[in-house]
Amino acid sequence: MIFDKDCSEVLKADILFMNLDGRVPDEGACVELGLAYANGKRCYGIKTDARSVELDLDLNPMISECFIELFKNYDGDALVEELEKYLSENEL
Repeated sequence: MIFDKDCSEVLKADILFMNLDGRVPDEGACVELGLAYANGKRCYGIKTDARSVELDLDLNPMISECFIELFKNYDGDALVEELEKYLSENEL
């Protein structure tokens, strides 16, 4: 029931914006990303958490290559500026 509703909502969306914070990306969010990407949705990622960087880990290319744009910034104010700049120059 939850899976079907979640899939339905992802398919209704115009874009998917995935939070990548944490040691590894959330498994459910990865399923949503794959579903969105496979159905031609525009996918964006945001990462504000340095834990995986501290462990010298990077995103799996099967995740990172789904994104039109991946915003990685560990300074909250700088991240907001980066997002504002992107939105002023691009359309989601």
